Amino acid sequence: MPLKAAARILVADDHPLFRDALRHVIDASFAAADVVEVQSFAEALAAARTGEPYDLVFFDLIMPGVSDPLASLVQLRSAIPDTPVLIVSSQDDPQTVERVLGLGAAAFISKSASRQDMESAIRSVLAGQVYESAEPLAPREPGEPLSPRQKAVLELLARGRSNRQIAADLNVEEITVKAHISAILRKLHVKSRLEAVVVSRSVLGRP
Repeated sequence: MPLKAAARILVADDHPLFRDALRHVIDASFAAADVVEVQSFAEALAAARTGEPYDLVFFDLIMPGVSDPLASLVQLRSAIPDTPVLIVSSQDDPQTVERVLGLGAAAFISKSASRQDMESAIRSVLAGQVYESAEPLAPREPGEPLSPRQKAVLELLARGRSNRQIAADLNVEEITVKAHISAILRKLHVKSRLEAVVVSRSVLGRP
């Protein structure tokens, strides 16, 4: 059941796949929502400071323009002190969760959390409660390393490129891209493109 007739929501995340996942959760939670999507910290601050107030803000700790995640959270909350900020992040170690909630975030949602957990987070925050969901992906058993071409495909996948766009970028057939993605999912022991994107930073050695 939708929670309310309308809401204004800001989604700040640089992964298109995860923004799409959040949109599905938001659509299920609100009968109608004005959702603004941004993909950098500078865009998030600009959006937060303009227009009508937001009911909720979803904020990724790690995205372009964020050099210090905790300082960025403080700066964002200073710009919108009356708006609940829900952190969504793959950095879900206990220390990070504790510090984020200590800085006034209304919720911490691991990027590996289920859709049901995300909906529960929204309900809890709207009820005035603090919500914590830190459910990292299950440890992966060591497997075959990704080939250089598979790493290139994963890098483009993490940038939100479609199969067709990846094929064009790498000058290969789209069916070849699909085969690479299937192999990537198998080697990373994940079940979806979104999960592959979530773990891509560690796999590719990105900060």
